[in-house]
Amino acid sequence: MAEIISKKQAKVGEAGYINQNCWLARNLGYPPTKHCQFCQLKFNDCLFFRYSAISLALVAIIFTVAFFVNGGVSRLLIISVFTIIIIYGYYFDKSTEKIIEANFAQKKAAEELEDLYKHLQQKVDEQTKEIRRAYEVEKVAKEQLEALGNVKNQFLMTVQHHLRTPLTSMMGYTDLLLDGTFGKLPKKIGEVVKRFEASTASLIKMVNEFLDITQFQLGKEVIHLKDDINLCPIFMDIFKDIELEAKKKGIFLKLEKPDGICFVKADGEKLKAALMNIFDNAVKYTKEGGITIRLKLEDSPEGCVGNKFKKVTIEIKDTGIGIPKEKLAKLFDITFERSDAAKKNFTAGRGIGLYLSSQIIKAHNGRIWAESEGEGKGSTFSIELPVEHK
Repeated sequence: MAEIISKKQAKVGEAGYINQNCWLARNLGYPPTKHCQFCQLKFNDCLFFRYSAISLALVAIIFTVAFFVNGGVSRLLIISVFTIIIIYGYYFDKSTEKIIEANFAQKKAAEELEDLYKHLQQKVDEQTKEIRRAYEVEKVAKEQLEALGNVKNQFLMTVQHHLRTPLTSMMGYTDLLLDGTFGKLPKKIGEVVKRFEASTASLIKMVNEFLDITQFQLGKEVIHLKDDINLCPIFMDIFKDIELEAKKKGIFLKLEKPDGICFVKADGEKLKAALMNIFDNAVKYTKEGGITIRLKLEDSPEGCVGNKFKKVTIEIKDTGIGIPKEKLAKLFDITFERSDAAKKNFTAGRGIGLYLSSQIIKAHNGRIWAESEGEGKGSTFSIELPVEHK
């Protein structure tokens, strides 16, 4: 009983499959032949049934004709007919079996392919829905972040404008005090006022830097280029400003530059601030050894004479704390972030100088990059600017 149930439950193509459409297989309870397990036709449509019926009909016709022609059926004819039927039936059986199995395999493959397509299409549709949902979420998040960023930038600009006005007034009154406009100051009070002036100047510089960063991020015009800006005086002013600090720290400060006049198209004030940030950092983060600053004029064997060069390169090489190699690629793209070594050596840094300098240099159609073998191995900053030809 269990065996019969098992056979009835077998699927088409599996051993023991019983074609319920065929009355013979259904009544026998098992497939009459091996190839019956691949068949789902009715008995009347069965190729083997039709072959048997045709064969019997042909035998009957041959025997009938032979009887009427010869008045009987010879034994040789009977043997010959049955031999032909057996041989033909054998090859018919083999070839038909292969055809049936091939058709079944093709049908099964087509069904599996169709099933796979349906499932694949379903998965594609599901993934597409997930991607659309993720895209919508990302789109909303991006819009919210942009709105928040705009609010932040507007807030910073408002605060910075309101800070700069009183700070400028404080600086003005400090100058008046030091100039003796309100009377001569005692020595100790004069020293305090000078420290106050230095702190105020530092705050004004910081506010201006924050304002510039905000304007760069908002895409506003920060740099106003002018023709015929002589780079050499700017270069020397910065060098003199950092020379005193280098002497206090006991580190050497070496300058290499060609003779002549170097004209560039620039915003003199902003360019000086950008260069000052790089020069000042070199001094801040160098405890031993020193700094070598080179001003090189490219594409001109004669140097600065006659403006026969195309670009000027400023190279600042120090023996300071160095830069981790993994931070070099994004060194000029981040704000308010400093390395652990930088925080340890100079706690008052704001982490905006390199970003701001890079933005100013780019606005001058120049480029800036840094090289370092790693922490503790010094670093080299290079700035390249196009030279204006008169």
